Amino acid sequence: MNVETVYKWRQQLVWGIGLIVVGVVVLLQRADLIDLDLRVSELWRYWPWLLVISGLTQVIPPTTPAYLLSGLWSFFFAGWWYVSFNHIWGWGFRDTWPALIVACGVGLLLRPLLENIFDAHKEQK
Repeated sequence: MNVETVYKWRQQLVWGIGLIVVGVVVLLQRADLIDLDLRVSELWRYWPWLLVISGLTQVIPPTTPAYLLSGLWSFFFAGWWYVSFNHIWGWGFRDTWPALIVACGVGLLLRPLLENIFDAHKEQK
């Protein structure tokens, strides 16, 4: 089985489970079995969690260094956006944009290292 097929299967699995969980939670809330404050006007604030789910499909288990770095980037970007948009710790976009530059630099440094690790792991098999 090639890398692309494994990635697509994993993607469908993670998104399927995510949709099932969201559907069950909404159904339980509608049936008054759990008490959640679900205001549709506020739900858009949590869209970075979609990036986290997308990152999970690339990180667990990592198939290539590119997928692993892409997943890590999704995690970082979701966290950065959430912190900046909601002004957590008093930080906004104006304060945190340099973190994007640092993350790009870390990604550039990690890519060759991860490629060597993945290649060494393939040779052992």
